[in-house]
Amino acid sequence: MKNYYKLSLKCPKCCKELGDTEKIIDGIPAVKFIIHSHGEEGLIWLSALYGSYEKQSTLNVPEGEISSFSCPHCKAELISNANCNLCQAPLVDLHLFEGGKVSICSRAGCTKHSIEFEDLNTAINHFFNVFETQSHLPK
Repeated sequence: MKNYYKLSLKCPKCCKELGDTEKIIDGIPAVKFIIHSHGEEGLIWLSALYGSYEKQSTLNVPEGEISSFSCPHCKAELISNANCNLCQAPLVDLHLFEGGKVSICSRAGCTKHSIEFEDLNTAINHFFNVFETQSHLPK
């Protein structure tokens, strides 16, 4: 059985929480973004469980399409200075409240994502204190 870990994410620009208590995915509040695709603007919610690819969107983004993601609070684009090593699309960087970042690919259908911690000791302590209450995807 695969384990999933709940992440608390914030905008790297304005530092506001990206969780949306009004939209539930995988049994917990989803992470909300403004999305731009094919000249249209909409909203997208991604699961806050690391390892889950569940999402909901107000736009129909075709597989393979590259979209831009923005903070729903400050409207800043959340683009990384790095590209996906699987498909070469721009990555989207999000900050962890615990310190560090999560990067996701901006191409619909690409499953590349990664997590980095600023301080390994903090990450390990957080893992044992919080992640030990691991979440499994609800049925």
